[in-house]
Amino acid sequence: MGLYTFFNTVTATTYGFIALFTWVVLQVIKQTKIDNRWLPLLAIIIGAVIGAVAALYIYGTDVWLGATFGVLSGFASTGVNEASIQSLHIIMPRQIKMSL
Repeated sequence: MGLYTFFNTVTATTYGFIALFTWVVLQVIKQTKIDNRWLPLLAIIIGAVIGAVAALYIYGTDVWLGATFGVLSGFASTGVNEASIQSLHIIMPRQIKMSL
């Protein structure tokens, strides 16, 4: 199955769900003793695994292609999380610092 066919098969909603699920898993991992500097790398790995599983078992397509899109979803989950945190720090700096 080619890249064009895969784009037609897998929608943006699937990428959103992969990114959302990756973000949820990272929030659970964040509560452990794992150093937070490893979270972006873990997001990429978790996204790749979820994307590969989705490509293989849900869509019946190429695993490597699914893993590639999973990596992009992992990047997206990390970027959205960081962007929202930084935006909140800009909008409400005193409230955020006091709650931390």
